[in-house]
Amino acid sequence: MEIIGANDQVPGREATVTTPAFRSLLYREPRLYDLVFPEADESISRMVYTAIDRWLPAMPRSILDLGCGTGRHLGVLAKTIPGCCGVDLLESNVAYAKAGHPGITFHVGDMRTVRLGRTFDLVTCLGNALSYALGDDDLNGTIGTFAAHAHAGTLLVVDPLNARAYLEGDGFQEQVEGRVDTPGFKATSVSVHQLDRQARVLKRTRTWHVIGQADEEDYAEYQLLLPEEVQRLLEPAGFEILGMYDNRELQPTDLTGRITTEADVSAMRGRKLYVFARRR
Repeated sequence: MEIIGANDQVPGREATVTTPAFRSLLYREPRLYDLVFPEADESISRMVYTAIDRWLPAMPRSILDLGCGTGRHLGVLAKTIPGCCGVDLLESNVAYAKAGHPGITFHVGDMRTVRLGRTFDLVTCLGNALSYALGDDDLNGTIGTFAAHAHAGTLLVVDPLNARAYLEGDGFQEQVEGRVDTPGFKATSVSVHQLDRQARVLKRTRTWHVIGQADEEDYAEYQLLLPEEVQRLLEPAGFEILGMYDNRELQPTDLTGRITTEADVSAMRGRKLYVFARRR
């Protein structure tokens, strides 16, 4: 689920109430998402398993994935975690996830407000979904959702976009060109970025060129979060920070997110902040 938000209280901008305003070819046609970002190595799921081994006493019995998208991470984790539940804002994603993973429960819901009336051993919010929450109100609402579905000992895993990588490192690029060449989808893309350093907001306009079709234009805004800001958000909600990393191997660094891989068509590879916390 990917949301942009309400009542922005970042210094330098007036508080405003907004509704989700992103658009994406990959959300309108979710089958394309897995073709564009195949992740054959299942590195995200392997990272989650590493965190489970490191910080949980046993394999969790239940997981809630907020912003589950096409459900592919849950599809991997469901092999060892029996109670899997996904929530996404977009009906198109949920319908696609249900069709592809019939043994998993999926709901349409807003990560700022959804309440399922139960808690889980593991809560995840991946695909930089947290960065779609623009401003304090949306961020606090989403953190409140994490807390509402966590009991003492619940492990939380989130991966917002790392502000240090964009503001201090080499994460920001004004323009990134991409290419997708698969049997099911062939296209090129051009992503143009604007960075508001004061508000720490990244805006991306991506144009898809598909042979024989009219060009498609995506748009999104992302809140870039500093490591200390994530800690400030989570601790009052009852979470203890266990670790923060700028890599999926959970290797300690200075968190500046030095880019070591080529940008993919999202232009965000290597620019995440991987955060692990436990509910007290």
